[in-house]
Formats: sequence, C-alpha cells, structure tokens
Amino acid sequence: MATDDFISNLPDEVLARIISGLPAIEAIRTTILSKRLKDVWRNVFRLDFDPKGVKKLYGDDFDDTDKREEIARVVKNIDNVLLSHERNLISCRIVHLSNSYRNGDLEKWIKYLTSEKEVQELAFLCDDYQHEFHPKSLFGLGLNLPSGIFSCRTLQSLEFTNYDIRFHRPFHHCHNLKTLKLYHCDISTETLEAIVSSCGFMEHLSVCSSTSSLKQVRIFSQTVKTVELESLDLEGIYLSTQSLGALVLHSMKFPAKSMVIHAPNLRVFTATRKPITKNPYNFTRPSKQTKIAEILEYCTHLLTPVNYKANDPMEDPNLFKNLRELTIDLDLNDRREMLILCIVLQRCLSLHQLEINIKESRSEIEEATRNYSSVNNRLPYPETKLWEQRELCDCITFTLRHVSIKGFNGKDGEMEFPRHLITKCAKLERLEIWCNHDWSSEGGKATLGLLSLPRSSIDVSILLKPPPNLLVVLEDGSQP
Repeated sequence: MATDDFISNLPDEVLARIISGLPAIEAIRTTILSKRLKDVWRNVFRLDFDPKGVKKLYGDDFDDTDKREEIARVVKNIDNVLLSHERNLISCRIVHLSNSYRNGDLEKWIKYLTSEKEVQELAFLCDDYQHEFHPKSLFGLGLNLPSGIFSCRTLQSLEFTNYDIRFHRPFHHCHNLKTLKLYHCDISTETLEAIVSSCGFMEHLSVCSSTSSLKQVRIFSQTVKTVELESLDLEGIYLSTQSLGALVLHSMKFPAKSMVIHAPNLRVFTATRKPITKNPYNFTRPSKQTKIAEILEYCTHLLTPVNYKANDPMEDPNLFKNLRELTIDLDLNDRREMLILCIVLQRCLSLHQLEINIKESRSEIEEATRNYSSVNNRLPYPETKLWEQRELCDCITFTLRHVSIKGFNGKDGEMEFPRHLITKCAKLERLEIWCNHDWSSEGGKATLGLLSLPRSSIDVSILLKPPPNLLVVLEDGSQP
C-alpha cells in the first residue's frame, strides 16, 4: 500500500520557507524532485546567487578556468531567475565577477530588486576582486552607481564585499537603511563619514579589512546603535553618538591615545585580538595590533593626571558607567594588566556579564611594563595582594552575574581573580573557566581547588571546562 509523501503534503508557504535556505541554483533544481515542487522556488523569500557552489556539484576536478566560465554562465542567468520569480524578497545575495558592474549588470540588479521586488536585505560580493584590486584603483574602476540608488523605502540592510567605494552619492537620501556592512572594501575616511551622514536612520555599521585609504573612523550620529570595526590600521577613532549601545573592536591597530568616544549609553564593549592571518582577498590583519590593555587605559583615563581636563568636549569621563557586557583580552598573569582590570571594574557600575580571554605575549608584556613602570610602583602593597587590598567594586558587590574566563592555565597570577570573584561577588550566578590546551597537572590541581572556596553567592554555579585531552581522565575520577 502506498504511503503519503509528507513533504508533498506541506503547504506551499512552508515549502517555500524550507527551500529559501538553499542557494538559488539548488532551489531551482528541486523542481526535478517532484511535480509538487515544480514552481515552489518561484515563491521563496530569499535568493542566494553564489556560483562558487557550482564547484561542489562537479567535484574537486573542477579547475579554476572551468570555474570562472561556469560562474560567468550562472551570473548571466540571474536575470532570468529574477524575472521568473513571483513574489517580493526579504533578502538577496549575489556573487559576481567584476565585469558585472563594468557592463551595468550590478546597477540593473539593484534597481530591479529595490523597485520590483521591494527587497529588505541586499548583499553583493565581487568574486575576483583580489586579482584586480590594483588595476581598478589605478584606472578608476571604482563602484560608481547613480545618486540615491539605495533610497528604496523597503531596503534596510546593505552589504558590500570586495569593492572600491569612492563615492557616497549612491547613498543619498537613504532614510530607511539601518544596517551597512563593508568587508574588504577600499573606502576613504571622507567617503565613509559622508555615507553615515546620508543614512539618517542607520543603526548598525560594520567595517572590516579596509585599505590604507581609511585613515580614521569618524562617526557623528544620533541613531547609530552598534559599531563593529575589525582588522583596520587607523590613525584614530572618533565616535560621538548618544544612541551607541555596542562597540566591537577586533584585531585593530591605532594609537590608543587617538581614540575619542562619547557614548554615554554604551551597554556592550568588546575588544579582542585575533591571530595575524591572511584572508582570501589579500587583506592582512594589521601587524603589531594595539594591545587591549592600552585601549582600556585610555578608556578609563588611567594614564591621565589627576587634575586633567579634557580638551575635546566629546571625551567621555566614564565610558563604562552604564556598561552591562564586557569582553576583553587580558593577561591575568601580568600585574599591570590586572591593575587595569581592577580600574575598569571600578568604572563599571552596572556590569552583568564579563568575559576575559587570557592572552600572553611575554616580550610585549615586558616592554609594556618597562614603559609604564610608574603604574606598578603606585601600589602601596605587595602585588600579590592586589585583589585583597583594593576596595570592592560596586559591580562585584551588586550587579555582576555571569563571568567566563578562557585560556586558563591555573598559574598563580590567574588564580587571584576567580578566587576574588568566588569569595566576594555576592550576586554571581555562573562562573565558567575554560582551561587552555597546555593545562599542566599543577595548574589542574590548583584550579580544582577553587571548588572548595567559601562562596559569597549562594546561587553561584562554578563550571570548570578542562581541555578535551583531559576530559576522559577527569570522568574516570583521577586527578589531572
């Protein structure tokens, strides 16, 4: 007896939502699976034209020459797919070759998607940008689109990857655009600032791996809520926005003293350093990235004189006053960085969540300590008594709920902070300690000793996460 086909019995709306998660070329190929699916792809909510997925269909023998030809062929079919599609789109992503905007295809797609499809989210990636970046810069082949082309009433999110963005004219009157993401783009300081000014209701800005044309990031806005900056080599950062709630800095290089931020409503602050790696588009993370400790020193005015008065009215006397989430890279074995952490926590009056990634770099630490030896000499007590002697922070006493420490080795310096949290943090609910892969036997024993400390909070749960190679040993009950 024949059984019912579960998939075929689903409503068209459900089928369209399922197929929407597939790349466009694969969504169309579902038509061969059954008659029921023949026209479902025409009503999907999202279209993702990624010709690179073609390589997976042909296996590893699909060489680069054939790949480019296949990409060009698939790109040519984008027009046919868009014209055959029957409903408005939530999002559309198009991967194309550089000749697609040379011959006007990119402009044509944007106009059609914004006017006919009333698209809400647009993303474009120029696939062969890494091979032709310098010729484009030399011969003026930057992204040149008509003024106000993105001023569609429905367009809320726009993403560009691998473009030379020289003009802000396409962004004129973009009153509905809320999110702008620029990855591996060549854009100048002036152009970026003009784009932000043109988008009067922008809420989210991401800039990753720009070229040397971007000297500074300057944002003066009353609507921007989130700023993400990654892998940029800058001369300065200037942010002034009452609405800014989240600031994320990844793998940045800039003079910490040239960072001026006025964001009284900042709730989330993240500053981390990633390993120096080369990405597929020939952009390299900046070498000698700015140390997170230096950024925190200037954010908290740790190095400024007692009677210092800011010359810049933008400068915020306490950037962390309303902070609720803090994620940073620090070396808990370095006394100077521990002191900085202590000052930061004193500035945080409403902190709920703290994440610390322990990063060690001995040569840099020694150099930094030598340059700032006066900071260490200010301590009127032995360095080992840092957390015991200092006055309790308000966030430790009243607000801190969740703490995560990653890269933990159980060394003496590292032990002081979690020990202080367990015995003094009255509202702590969860403490996670992620041990490093080279966790030693001595470090393991010391870390396990944290479980026997008297706890200030009766609700706290302490979760120790050893490295994978020690999981079996611990589960067997033996000591690490």
